[in-house]
Amino acid sequence: MATKELVTKVWIEDGCIVCDACETSSPTVFEVTDDTCIIRPEALSAEFTKPLTDSIVEAAEECPVDVIKFDTVAGEAPDAPAGAPADPAEASVEKAPAAAAAKPAPVVEAKAPEKKPAAAVAGDPDPAIQSLLRAATSRGGAAAILAPDEGSAPAVKALQSTPSKDLPPDARQARIMAGTKKASEEGGVSRRGVLAGSACGVGWLALGGTTAVSGLAFQRFMMPNVLEEPDPKVRVGPADVYSSMNPGEVNEETKPDGFWIIRNEGSIAALNIICTHLGCIPNWLPNDRKFKCPCHGSGFYPDGINFEGPAPRPLERFRIMLVDGIVTVDRSKKFQYEKGEWDNPDSYVEV
Repeated sequence: MATKELVTKVWIEDGCIVCDACETSSPTVFEVTDDTCIIRPEALSAEFTKPLTDSIVEAAEECPVDVIKFDTVAGEAPDAPAGAPADPAEASVEKAPAAAAAKPAPVVEAKAPEKKPAAAVAGDPDPAIQSLLRAATSRGGAAAILAPDEGSAPAVKALQSTPSKDLPPDARQARIMAGTKKASEEGGVSRRGVLAGSACGVGWLALGGTTAVSGLAFQRFMMPNVLEEPDPKVRVGPADVYSSMNPGEVNEETKPDGFWIIRNEGSIAALNIICTHLGCIPNWLPNDRKFKCPCHGSGFYPDGINFEGPAPRPLERFRIMLVDGIVTVDRSKKFQYEKGEWDNPDSYVEV
């Protein structure tokens, strides 16, 4: 017998964002409804939760808003044999045939133990889907994927070594941007600088004292064409263009720049067009008054709050400001609703 901390009571505090992460980690304990998450009735017993301690602790670690709480007590936990199921109900079903063989009973009286539908799980969760869900809902989002700390879940740490081509779109884009930023911050001699120096040297040796203008022309000829990173700040137009919109309206003219301008009560905001599920781009459906993702069916209200489908959290906002009366959006700064960042004055402009 090994001594460990066993969970005797588990509960959920206010603030659940209905992300399905807990039910994926421990489906026999947690049940996600349309608007919240609850503890299944059978999981209110300490004898039920003790054998499921590992899955409950994992679900608490994966909760993006940290609302899963539990009490523990020191106790002896038997070492689980290889291949043993974690669900006590499943274990009882597997042991039933062996018990029947040891003590035969009339077929009429033999009854398989009833398993409540709420605790039924059809096979093991798909590891790939489980890893993607954990990455999408882990604390820190893309930052945790790029640089996991000691407290990160194993699935998040595993993504650190995953090739970029196998990452979900948002994580892949985050890794590319992080690499570009790191290269620009480190400075030093770049490939472009080496080529520039070589071109100048060859120019002076070949032409033997040609003018500086000729040297610069030769340098430009030898340098490769490089795509520069676009300016993250976009000027979208005068403030009165957007203040004249009615609350709940969406301006799609800026969608090619990566955001929508939305009109709320007393303010406007710049909404990121990237779906928070797996990085697809939703469409604005004016007749239905919602954003709808074509990939997996996630739905968002006009203000960006998610209400249907697998998206774990609302759409993100970009920084928005007035510069000389012109609405300007800074795509280098994002604000997340679930972190309370939509209250930041930089996430909206009063109109």
